Amino acid sequence: MTTTTNTTLMASTALAFVLGLCAVPFASAQEQDQEKKAAAKAGRLAPANPAQNQPATMLDVITISATMIKTAVIESMAAISAIDQDELDRIQPDTAADIFRTTPGVAASMNGDDPATAINIRGLEQYGRVVVTLDGARQDYWRVGHGSGSFYVEPDLIKEATVIRGPVSNAYGSGGIGGVVSFETKDAGDFLKKDERWALSEKLGYEDNGDGFTTSTTGAYRFSDDADIIGNLIYRDRDSYTDGNGETVPWTGERVTSGYLKTTLRPADDHELKLGAILQRYNDQITGSSGSTSPTLSRYDTNTTNQTYTAAYTWKPDDNALIDFSANAYHNRTRAEQTQVAPASGIGNFRFYDVATSGFNVKNSSRFDAWGLAHTLTYGLDYYYLEASSEAAHFGAGEQQGYGGFLQWQGDYEDWLQVITALRYDGYTLDGETKTVPPQEASISGDRWSPRVTVGVTPFEGFQLYGTYSEGYRAPGLQDVFRGGGAHGSDDTYVPNLLLQPETAKSWEAGINVKYDEVLTEGDRLRAKVNVFHTDVEDYIETDLTVPAAVRPRTAANIGDARLKGIEAEIVYDYVWGFVNLSGALIDAKVVSGVYSGQALNNTPLDRFSATIGFRMLEDQLTIGAQYLSIGEITRTRRTSLNNPIVVDDAFDLVNVFANWRVNDNLKLDFGVDNVFNTAYTDPQSAWSTSAATEQGKGRTFKVALTGRIGG
Repeated sequence: MTTTTNTTLMASTALAFVLGLCAVPFASAQEQDQEKKAAAKAGRLAPANPAQNQPATMLDVITISATMIKTAVIESMAAISAIDQDELDRIQPDTAADIFRTTPGVAASMNGDDPATAINIRGLEQYGRVVVTLDGARQDYWRVGHGSGSFYVEPDLIKEATVIRGPVSNAYGSGGIGGVVSFETKDAGDFLKKDERWALSEKLGYEDNGDGFTTSTTGAYRFSDDADIIGNLIYRDRDSYTDGNGETVPWTGERVTSGYLKTTLRPADDHELKLGAILQRYNDQITGSSGSTSPTLSRYDTNTTNQTYTAAYTWKPDDNALIDFSANAYHNRTRAEQTQVAPASGIGNFRFYDVATSGFNVKNSSRFDAWGLAHTLTYGLDYYYLEASSEAAHFGAGEQQGYGGFLQWQGDYEDWLQVITALRYDGYTLDGETKTVPPQEASISGDRWSPRVTVGVTPFEGFQLYGTYSEGYRAPGLQDVFRGGGAHGSDDTYVPNLLLQPETAKSWEAGINVKYDEVLTEGDRLRAKVNVFHTDVEDYIETDLTVPAAVRPRTAANIGDARLKGIEAEIVYDYVWGFVNLSGALIDAKVVSGVYSGQALNNTPLDRFSATIGFRMLEDQLTIGAQYLSIGEITRTRRTSLNNPIVVDDAFDLVNVFANWRVNDNLKLDFGVDNVFNTAYTDPQSAWSTSAATEQGKGRTFKVALTGRIGG
């Protein structure tokens, strides 16, 4: 590392200590002054309760739902999970994939030599099957390569992540037959205390495996009750890490610079406007075959920039139940520039991938009572325009438009019956070029109506049963339709397919929600969500690799149908001085017709289980605990030849420990050890090379983070 970087890290360390320790007397004096003022006004002193109005558990988090109305997770009649700020602080994620360690039905992975994240929900992943948003902006990036990811998100930017599993999420826009993943950044109101006008924090993190440093500086200012602003700047630098065998995993180091700025304006009562800008920059090296040490392997020095701009407007008058209006506009652009550094014959070659998406959505909810029912009518429109460009033949360049609208009715009868019906319309247009000589412009389009029906019954307080039928629609992507060449500069063996049909998902789901307080002892809480599902995907899109390219050019095709079925569960028990979180899923996702019939959809292990236990001490200032993760085995796909030997990747188990100590209101210390027993493993989802000299998974890693804060 350079002298400048070391100086920056030393300065950040000092700043974190100074902000935390020096703020103690300042904060104490401020608290005494506030108490005196309150005593003079109220005639008495009331003890502060910093935990008041905070969600009791992760299942109590109020977040987005399948109905597009914010609801507590435990009260949503859909398979939804939320990862809140407390959980993020606990796990100290290094990557976006770390965020979803314990989310049932979800598998997120990174190759190590590529900072992009691939996410899988119930067996469906990438290329629009899972809609990913950051502050409401679609993240639609892709490239060609082993384990290429679909989005870039720096975890220190995030205050909350929400997952909606299955096509029940279709209200959130075109695609998403697998589900929706929504990331949200902090507002100034999340950072500033109630009576603060300004605040500044500095976080310094270190991990020993890869000698990684992270600094995160956050500042916020409240101009008035009607205007505030927050900004954040993050720098992360780490070298290549080692696997569980102590071997250095090549080219897994990276440098990340990211930050965001968000302002909130309230120009009038009941009106709010949020304007945001997020910038992320990644520098790393990627390879043509992740993990391989072949001397002829292509390797690229890569600079990736992700820019997201958002504007979100809401209008919800207290005196008019017919108006709960929101409008969002966004632009996201991801550009990766790659310069070849190996082998010697290719040094200096340059290529780029550029994907930009601009869009908007508007919706309104109207609430009224009639005919003995409480009605909520929600309706809206959305549109996005995607432009993808690259000079590489293996990239599906072109333009894509997606548009749609939905109408949803929810009826509540007393406290025991809830019915939701919805209908969504989706349309799309793709424009690109054929690979003929000379190239010809080509276009395809399509549309469809997708219904949803949910019925929920609460036979007695705290216990709810629900059942859902939903359909989803996923248009072919530009990469599916207009791809031209091989992945590593090989001959132009791929040809566009203008006859591709969209994928259609039809899903049945049933679940229970359990919510009880004071079950075993005073103040405890029990929350549980369990659901089963069966989803059929018609016209599944993939490339038929069984015929050699010399005999028949490669092309994406509707290879057949797929079937996903399984059970997911999430249980939380909070007993005041501790907690137990359990989650797991057993999922079978297969191709059921066509050339790949009987094979898994991909190499992602979908049978997963996690258990987290924690204890609170020192008047809840200190939390310590451990986490157990079990990843099931997977029979690998055999796409090139059905006669290839069957390969089974073994299951593996990981144990992590954590400690979070809030020293005072202005100083916090977080400590963790990931992979305590130094297990050597490779996540099959990562598409790690079968000839790799090392395992892909990260070995034992000690992590520590210190956060200092000052405000007034």
